[in-house]
Amino acid sequence: MTAQIHLILYRPGTALAPTDGMRTTFLTFAALMFFQIMAPDFARACSCIADPYSKTYQLYKKTWYGTQRKWSCVYTCQDSQQKRTEVTGYHSDWYVTDKGLEGICDGLHYVNIYNAHRGDFVWKFEEARWFNPAQSTSADLKKWSQSCR
Repeated sequence: MTAQIHLILYRPGTALAPTDGMRTTFLTFAALMFFQIMAPDFARACSCIADPYSKTYQLYKKTWYGTQRKWSCVYTCQDSQQKRTEVTGYHSDWYVTDKGLEGICDGLHYVNIYNAHRGDFVWKFEEARWFNPAQSTSADLKKWSQSCR
């Protein structure tokens, strides 16, 4: 009886038999994966990484109604030919509450760990990561990414 069910389930025209729609979906998926692998990936080809010790403040104004910060960071940016350039990115931000991750350079990764001495969670720098400069908050990095190809 199992063999008969098996034959019925996979006969053409049954519910589990491959249909033209499934074939088309598979072929479309395979073609997209092929072109994604073969096409140049500008998001990865043009990327930047921050020097975590390069941040300097141009303005740090704290008032009872909020805080305004303007800072700059030095980034090492790499184009599609792997040529590296140093770019200074200027940032600015205005916020009411400080949650610990305000005013950091793009691409710096922090982890929230528990500090037993303080009895609270604190943000700890973990690593600098490569990122797409077109998605930066800095106009300087966005401008560099437009010329990067």
